[in-house]
Amino acid sequence: MTRRESREKAVCYLYEYACQPELSVDTIVQTAVEERGENTSGFARMLFETVIDNIDEVDARISDAAENWSLKRISKVSLAILRLATAELCCLPEPTPDEIAVNEALELARLLDSEKAVPFINGVLAKIIKIKG
Repeated sequence: MTRRESREKAVCYLYEYACQPELSVDTIVQTAVEERGENTSGFARMLFETVIDNIDEVDARISDAAENWSLKRISKVSLAILRLATAELCCLPEPTPDEIAVNEALELARLLDSEKAVPFINGVLAKIIKIKG
């Protein structure tokens, strides 16, 4: 599984988490593998766990950067993509380079979300990068 495919899988896990936040990381991943026969990777799981382990920080960064948008107003797909990219930028021991994290997020938005989501996600991530310095 490529890193891009792993990111896509992590976004799917994050979407499921947004819909059912009472489920654990293990439950979401096991359900995908055992009941739906999906493949996963250690990288996808690590990204998913990183977001969940840092969800308060990640959501605070998104809230600060998404002016006039509450997290509840952001589509679940866009929020999953923003959470993943924010965690890659700010929460990994070795953060993903800014350009790569943004490019991957925009590619995921083009694949999984509406075309209107692309400039929104780009703007929020640009502000997160600016704020983090």
